[in-house]
This record gives sequence, C-alpha cells and structure tokens, in this order.
Amino acid sequence: MAQTVLRSAVVIMIVTLVGRVVGLLRETLLADSFGTSFEVDAYRYAFAIPSMIFLFVPGALNAIFVPSIKSMLVNGNREEAQVLFRKMMTVTVSIYFVIMAIGMLFSREIIQLMTFMQNGSEAITPEQRAAQLEMGAKLLQWMWPSAVFIALIGVFQATLNAHQQFFIPQLSTVVNSLIVCTAYPLLVPFYGIYGVAMGTTLGFLFAALSMIYALKKERYSLAPDFRWNDTEMKKIGERFIPIMLGSLITQVYTFIYPVLASGLGEGRVAALGYANIVYQLPTAIFVAAFTLPIYPYLVEYFTKGEMGRMKQSITEGMQYLFILMVPIIVAMIVVPDEIVSLLFYTGPDGEFDLTSIDLTATALLYMGLGLFFFAARDLLTRAFYAMENTKLTVIAAVVGILANILSSLMFMTYLSHGGVALGTTTGSLVNMLVLSYFLRKHIGPFIQRTFWVTALKTVIGAAVMGAVLYMATAFVSFHGVWMQKMYILFLIAAGAGLFFAVLVLFREPLALRIIERFAGKIVKRKRG
Repeated sequence: MAQTVLRSAVVIMIVTLVGRVVGLLRETLLADSFGTSFEVDAYRYAFAIPSMIFLFVPGALNAIFVPSIKSMLVNGNREEAQVLFRKMMTVTVSIYFVIMAIGMLFSREIIQLMTFMQNGSEAITPEQRAAQLEMGAKLLQWMWPSAVFIALIGVFQATLNAHQQFFIPQLSTVVNSLIVCTAYPLLVPFYGIYGVAMGTTLGFLFAALSMIYALKKERYSLAPDFRWNDTEMKKIGERFIPIMLGSLITQVYTFIYPVLASGLGEGRVAALGYANIVYQLPTAIFVAAFTLPIYPYLVEYFTKGEMGRMKQSITEGMQYLFILMVPIIVAMIVVPDEIVSLLFYTGPDGEFDLTSIDLTATALLYMGLGLFFFAARDLLTRAFYAMENTKLTVIAAVVGILANILSSLMFMTYLSHGGVALGTTTGSLVNMLVLSYFLRKHIGPFIQRTFWVTALKTVIGAAVMGAVLYMATAFVSFHGVWMQKMYILFLIAAGAGLFFAVLVLFREPLALRIIERFAGKIVKRKRG
C-alpha cells in the first residue's frame, strides 16, 4: 500500500505543482496589474464565492461518488457505472444551475452582507463603500456561471479518480490557470478588473472541457439522465447532504477573512488573498497528493474491519504531511518578506509595491503557522468519510469556524489583518483537535509511536534549515530584483536539501522513500 500511495502521490504532486506554478503566475499578473488596490479588494469579495465552491465541491463529490462508482467497477458492472455517472452529472449540474440563477439575482445583497463590517469603519469612506459594492456585485455576476462549471469538474474528477486516473483531473487545474492568464493580455486592457472576472469563469469552463476526452475513452456519455429514483441514487443522496454540508462548512474559512478584514482599510483584504494563495500552494500540492490515494485504502480497511491497518495508514499519512509541512512553516516564519517578494514583486514599475509586500508578508507569517493543522484536519476528515460518519466532521468544522471568528475578532484588535490570519490558524488547530478526539473515541489511539519519532527528527531538521535561512538573508542581499529572486530561489532549494540531508542522517525511512521516488522519476525522464 505504501509504495502505491507514494507513487500516486508523486504523480499528483508533480502535476499539482505545475498547476500551482501557473496559478502563481496568474496571481503575479493580478498583483502587477492592480497591487493591493481597491479593485483587488472588490475582486476578492466576489471571487470568494466561486473559490469556496471550487474548494469544497470537487472534494465532496469525490467522497460522495467514488465509493458507489468504484464498487460497481470492482464488481464488473461497468454499464451501471456509466448510467450512474449520467444521473449524478445531471442532478449535480441541475442543483448548481439553480444556485447560479439565484446568486445572480442577489449578487448585490451578497456583497453587501460580506462587507457589513465596513459600516461605521473610519478606514473606508461612504463613497468608497458604495463604489466597491457596485463593482463587487458586477464582478460576482460575471463569475456566477463558474458554479455550474465547477460542478462538472467535481463529477468528472471523481469519475476519473474511480478509474485510478489522477493525471488528467489534476491537469485540469493547469488549464484553468492558463486560461485566466490569457485574460490579462486579451481582456484586462479593455475591461480592467472585469476582464479578470471573465477570465476566471472561462478558466473553470475549459478545466471541465479538458476532461471530456478521458471520459469518452472510458465510454461515459454526457447525455442527461433524469431518472433519479433508484436505490444507488438514494444511497448517494444520503451521503450527499451531510458531506456537502460538512465540506461547505469547512470552506467557510474562505469567507471569514474577506468579511472580517473588510473594515480594516484598503489593501488588507487583497493582502490576505495573496497570502492565502501562497498558503494554499503547499496544501494543494502535498495534502491532496497524500489524502486522495490514501482514502480508498481507508475505505477498504474499515469495510474489512482491519482497524490496525487503518490506523497505520492514518499514522503514515500524518508522518508524510508533517515532514512536508513543517519546513515550509519555518520558511514562512523566518523569511516571509522574501517569499512574498519572490512571488509577486516585479520591480518599482509594478503596482505591487513595498507596502504591498509588508501587508502580505504579515498575513503570510500568521497564516503559515497553521499549515500542518490544516493538512491533518483534511486527512482526519477523510478517515471519517471512509467510516461514512459525516456528522462528526460537521460538528468539528462548526467548532473550528467559531474558534476562527472569535479568535480573529480578538487578535485583529492588536494585529490588524495579521490577527485575521492568526484566527485562521487557531480555527484549523481547534478543528484538528476536535476531529482527533472524536476519531480516538471511535477507533482508539490511532497515532502510533513512529509518528513522534518522525516528528522529532523533522523539527530538528527544520530548525537547522531555519537558522541557515535566517543568517543567509540577514547578512547577504543582492541589488536588482531578478538577482534577489534568484538568490531566494537558491536559498529555498538549498534549505530543502539541507532539511532532507538531516533526515537522511537520522535515517528517517519516509524521507528516504520520498527522495527515492523523486530521484526515480528524474532518472526515468532522463532515460526517456
């Protein structure tokens, strides 16, 4: 199991990494064109809707749909799986079409609700609020069709994953970002920030279209099927509402930061948005890469009653995530300004200036503290999905959200938008702890001794890496934007190499597996 999971994880990581690099290019274009301006704040309010839908719908549909279609494929009922696909696609698109229609009618009211903390704020004038409300509503209307396209993406990805196809679904995210990038030279010069919104919607459309060929090869038809009243659809329906609700509640975090920061002044919401993009980069690459391949095994072990193997899988997943997340957390703490400058600063002629760097780095520092909590939360949630126990994930998510909101309101008094970012970290921590408590009650102690051994080695390696990064940036710098970028890239690569060198010295087996797997991929490519 370990080698299979790692093999699938490496494929997902590589494709996701490419997608995120292109995604960072998209955000760099946004930063260079608009900085942390009034327009980006409005765009972040509007984009929170499709962003939240994209973050929870594909993952939720994967948890809802994969068990049903996978069991049909395993039992040789391919035709039944094809019929079920058509029904699932039809019902999901129908639901999100209705949501889109209602959303377009009430876009202004939604933006007004999201920016309610601007009322009475001295950081924004009534005129600015009115203009931002108008702009945000129009941007949201342009992006509402994304909801339907994201629903298609979710169904298509889940179906291909059931066939153990991970490359094409992950590649669709690359297509998405590439289409948005093309909006900057083609649409933004004529439509301004509205051109970004148009590109965002087109990106989701083309992401869905990019998977159709792979589905056709598996002989799936896109013809709608409204015959929903059967046993399997009822089973899916029983999972649909709690899993969708649980996933939606989990992604309410996406809404919290623009709402709470709306009254803090121009640029704060934009800065939190840029920081969130950086924060999402490692979570998208590593968390999805390890939780997606592990999930089918968790389902299998729980179904067979092999609880020992299930606990071992959870422990191993946590070990991988800890090894990969902790050094990134240390880098975000030690060199946040350098990371932000590397990704978004293009020079004095760009709109993303030194103030923008400072605002974004502050948000990144406090947000980055919660990377492992977020990753562990996702893995533990999958464990509950494998046990078909979704109620407890909803409870944990609600508790985490309340902790997020309350701590954000407390911290932002002292740390401004940094307090909102720290509240996100607190919410993820509380959510993880609540899930851990519930899981322990259901299956007993699930974190084995090997995790703590790995954790100790990882902390030591990350501390060595952090010390080197601090000294290298404190005493050495280069003139010129691109020379400094090259230097920071070199430091990040050297830091990662040093971190894994320490783990190798400690003979950490999972680190050795990661290195061997990546080295094997590189050797195969060179031979090819």
